[in-house]
Amino acid sequence: MRETSARTILRLAVLWVALWVLIPASASANQLTVYPARRIITMDPSLPSATAVAVRDDRIVAVGTMETLEPWLEEFDYEIDETFRDKVLLPGFIDPHLHPDLAVSLLARNEIITPEDWDLPSGFIEGVTDRAGYLARLRELVDRDPDSDKTFFTWGYNAFWHGLITRQDLDAISATRPIVVTQRSSHEVVLNTAALDAAQITAAAAARVTDGVDWEAGRFWERGQSVVQGGIARYLRDRDAADNGLALVADLIHRGGVTTISTAGSAPRPGSATWTAFDSERIPFRTLMVPRPGGFNRRPGATLSEKFESDQASNTGRMIYTKGIKFMLDGAMFAQYMQMGPPGYIDGHQGEWLMPPEQLKPQIEPFWQSGFDINIHVNGDLGVDVTLDALEDLLEEYPRPDHRYILQHFGFSRQDQATRLGRLNGVVSATGYYLWQLGDKYAEVGIGPERADQMIRLGSLVRNGVRVTLHSDLPMGPVRPLLAVWSVTTRKTASGTVRGPDEALTLDQALRAVTVDAAWSLRMDHEIGSIAAGKKADFAVLEEDPFAVSPDDVKDIEVWGTVFEGQVFPVLPAEAPSVR
Repeated sequence: MRETSARTILRLAVLWVALWVLIPASASANQLTVYPARRIITMDPSLPSATAVAVRDDRIVAVGTMETLEPWLEEFDYEIDETFRDKVLLPGFIDPHLHPDLAVSLLARNEIITPEDWDLPSGFIEGVTDRAGYLARLRELVDRDPDSDKTFFTWGYNAFWHGLITRQDLDAISATRPIVVTQRSSHEVVLNTAALDAAQITAAAAARVTDGVDWEAGRFWERGQSVVQGGIARYLRDRDAADNGLALVADLIHRGGVTTISTAGSAPRPGSATWTAFDSERIPFRTLMVPRPGGFNRRPGATLSEKFESDQASNTGRMIYTKGIKFMLDGAMFAQYMQMGPPGYIDGHQGEWLMPPEQLKPQIEPFWQSGFDINIHVNGDLGVDVTLDALEDLLEEYPRPDHRYILQHFGFSRQDQATRLGRLNGVVSATGYYLWQLGDKYAEVGIGPERADQMIRLGSLVRNGVRVTLHSDLPMGPVRPLLAVWSVTTRKTASGTVRGPDEALTLDQALRAVTVDAAWSLRMDHEIGSIAAGKKADFAVLEEDPFAVSPDDVKDIEVWGTVFEGQVFPVLPAEAPSVR
């Protein structure tokens, strides 16, 4: 259960202080800092392994051994820092797709009731895997403050575990207190009658939206969420809650060994809570921003390139607008709203389009012609067909040899699509936890064992020459790159079942997917992603060597901390945030 005691408040305070106080003093301008280590896994094939790295300011000067660093040490003042003598260094991990603002909303502002456990710095939350348990937990949480008229928010409901939750179920828990239930994917909400009334949402308004609304059941999903979003949003505008939530999210990112994130669908503006919190020298990672078209700079009369250049003028060392754009195509993986081709879903239900498929290419086209990197949220194989059709047409009409057209999530696909992706030089950024979290359940419900076993078919992609990256999609999954690496190399689900072993990646391929290949996908491989002279001094500091432990133990390797642009940021002693 969630801890709501003073101890929880104290933990959050400690996290905030840690992120804003823990920073070392700067060395003199020309002095080198040399870090000997048990092993340095560089992810650079020209020098794959080393035992010492020299850093000046925010850059790597040299990598190798103490002996090969000698020419530098003869020329410059230096200090030898023994902190990592018994540690293993990798390039700072890169999470190329997560959602800080959504994570703040769902993890910090909601009561969490999910099928899986969450172990957060703010407390441990036990998972609930059946309907009776879900309704009992929900009633218990609401009844803690039975006289409150404050809207009660909860996140994590999933019908595949909890059964269908409706307005009537929520009214039975409270007829007076507004209750808003957000589905595990965040692509669906359920409201009780009190919440609909409080948000001034009417049947007439719901009737104007033809897709994704069940008014009687109080359910709104995918495009139907537009009916309720405005009414709900006003209850979530709390700057103090946002600041505390951002401290928690920053801590989760740091504990994962991550030194670069990409927002993949949002672009915080200067002065916003997210920008202010993350654009601090106390934060040990940089944020790359990839907006959706609706969140892009709207200067009237300006070209897309001029708008991008205007946004770039706001860039700082930690907050960086990239020349990328994201489009949403089909529905959520966690709700089985993705668009599946034949034979479709076992129960015959249909997936959802987040945009009409015929609109994808016309919407992409102006950004493609202006040189933007295109990111498509797509989960089902029918959606993959539409995505690849658009890419093929664009390449024929407006050739771009280095387009980095990225399919985001990539839940279900076919073997012919892996081949086609290779031919078209497409890129895939896969959610590393889908198989682990959903493989067993989807083998039973909706999909069936054959296709569930082939979920995120990364092995086929690599065999066809497709670059692959791994992301968390926080809060859909935890920011634990080593857990994602374990998942795609072992192909094990939460129950320990191995599904689709021929689609596994090797350990080296999986580590590339969270380091140098992730950097390449973001056009940052000249700066980050490997430990090499001239690059940013970003390191993930591990207690064990991933290549020296058993495959099953990779997920359990402790992250000691990180080095970000030459500054050392240890993880404070505490329970490591995780999802089990």
